[in-house]
Amino acid sequence: MSYPEIILRTAAVLVLLSLAGLMLASRRRDQTPWLGALSAAAVAAFVVTSTRGAEAWLGTWQYPLTALCVAKAALFWLFARGLFSEEFRLRGTHVAIVGVTVAYGLWQQLVFNPMATYGLATAWERLAAAGFELWVLVLVLLTLTEAYRGLAVDLVERRRRMRILFVAGVSAFLAAAVIVQTYNLIQSTNTPDLLVLANLALIATAGFAALWNLVQLRDASWLEPEPAKATPAELTPIEQQFLSSLKSQIEDRHVYREERLTIGSLAERLGTREQVLRRVINRGLGYRNFNDFLHACRIREACEHLRRAEEARLPVLSIALGVGYGSIGPFNRAFKARMGMTPTRFRQSAGGRQTPA
Repeated sequence: MSYPEIILRTAAVLVLLSLAGLMLASRRRDQTPWLGALSAAAVAAFVVTSTRGAEAWLGTWQYPLTALCVAKAALFWLFARGLFSEEFRLRGTHVAIVGVTVAYGLWQQLVFNPMATYGLATAWERLAAAGFELWVLVLVLLTLTEAYRGLAVDLVERRRRMRILFVAGVSAFLAAAVIVQTYNLIQSTNTPDLLVLANLALIATAGFAALWNLVQLRDASWLEPEPAKATPAELTPIEQQFLSSLKSQIEDRHVYREERLTIGSLAERLGTREQVLRRVINRGLGYRNFNDFLHACRIREACEHLRRAEEARLPVLSIALGVGYGSIGPFNRAFKARMGMTPTRFRQSAGGRQTPA
């Protein structure tokens, strides 16, 4: 192993482990920092276990480190879900996916690779090994989707930029790694030394960039969510005028009733740009997501209808359609998520006086 490779591997491991430690020290209290720390540790495990002849000096440590290494794509996918989704919670199915990935990857690394090295692997075993690379690619695409799908409705500008970085950088890097590994598998060859060094340099650089961003003195970093609270005093005078116009559209014209309303069409109606409207809704009203903003407006009006005695016989479906939902299913799910009960239960209960968040 050359000196440049030793330096890059050492630097990458130190940076990644430092990044994992800082994530665990984050003020964020959900599962996202743990998933991020495990993702960083998994990449560090990859840097260690991919060293030529590592199995000779790692001894029994190669097994837990390899297990962590092969889980990196699954862990990173879950980290992206926690980072970008307001409602993500780690579930048993997620743990099962990580477990399957680990088992499949261990077979490829510890059983298939030694057989392939000596030409003992059968065609079916090669196909199965290629299947693992395909599975990793699926996880990469899921990570890409997770970062991209909420971009249009995300009202937090810092998180929007982070989504774009994920889409343009991290996912492309992981996809390139899968392509190189698949090529090596088909050709039964090792990655060229130049690509190994480039890969290590990219890992170290990306890890250092994330680490540097976390250690800078600021109120919040890219890992920690901005609080969901209204701070209209932070808006400029022009933005405050748009906030007044927005409130008029909500209270007087009930613009949220439009089933296919988008942030772009609403911005056009107010005569402003999407970026300005995102800030107005985020800072002026305290919402982090445009869909949450629409749901809150619609559920608030639905509660008013459900409380009125004169509308006791009005079908719930009619109320759902009237406030902007295209069918009863999405309305029921949104209502229960915010009120903790179904619309029918809300109408029947004496506690139907509570106000939606």
